[in-house]
Amino acid sequence: MANVTEGTRPRVGVALSGGIAKVVAHVGILRAFDEAGIPVDAIAACSGGSIIGAFYAAGWSPERMSEVADHLSWKKLTRVTLPRMGLLSNDRMESFVTERLGDITFEDLRIPFAVVAANLTTGKKAVFRSGKIGPPIRASCSIPQLFAPVELDGQLIADGGLVEYLPVETLDELGCDVKIGINLGGIRNWHAKDPKNLFEVALRVVGFVSQRNARFSESHADYVIRPDLSGFGPYDLDRSDDMIRVGYEYAKRAAPDILALLDRKETPTEEGEWSRMVRWLRKHSPLQPFGRKVG
Repeated sequence: MANVTEGTRPRVGVALSGGIAKVVAHVGILRAFDEAGIPVDAIAACSGGSIIGAFYAAGWSPERMSEVADHLSWKKLTRVTLPRMGLLSNDRMESFVTERLGDITFEDLRIPFAVVAANLTTGKKAVFRSGKIGPPIRASCSIPQLFAPVELDGQLIADGGLVEYLPVETLDELGCDVKIGINLGGIRNWHAKDPKNLFEVALRVVGFVSQRNARFSESHADYVIRPDLSGFGPYDLDRSDDMIRVGYEYAKRAAPDILALLDRKETPTEEGEWSRMVRWLRKHSPLQPFGRKVG
């Protein structure tokens, strides 16, 4: 565990990217953080990452989230609609969240939490930090052409990956000193084969845009984890255990570096700073007998 104490350590924020079915890998990463003693003081999430972020911010353990992931299927999360603004509706995603967490608000969560989405009405990024959590999560998961955008406060809201796939900058709004980014799309095998249908074309187009803005976001992070999930497809919810395991292994290897980062970023107390100065003077004072070390 990092040599930091509450009140002197930096405030740690974690940015959870999207990733379709691959977002369950975030569960393994958060589990590794918990085991290593890496604090999570705030979460900013995009698209499917906002589902995982909401459960963790509400106090669910990664182990409990793993059990829920084992029973997920696309049939439980989506339904076919008349194609006016999308082929599918993801209103069941909102129901999935509210049925398990209750009809709660951002203010009810144990950890400060922000959901990033794209405002199609204004053409700008939308950040949700107050009110009910279900509708913004559903909106942030609404991939254009596949899912119909969600109308919130008279404006059409869609997939957050269009504006900030890895919401590191949003962590600044949550007052974070150390920003850790989890980019599940950082390693892809897009060019292994061509898209074969409308779904794959839409996912690839959004993926190009997402990774372009994610590279910019990574430059603003203090640390970035990029699990290699290239062997998994966007629909592989039936392989959740394997994806959680990959996320866990990558985060476990990264944990020592993150803990060392937190040590370097520690804010010294007045007493700690004075103690360090006294030790330095004792060690380097010219009044010490011929090279003898004191203290």
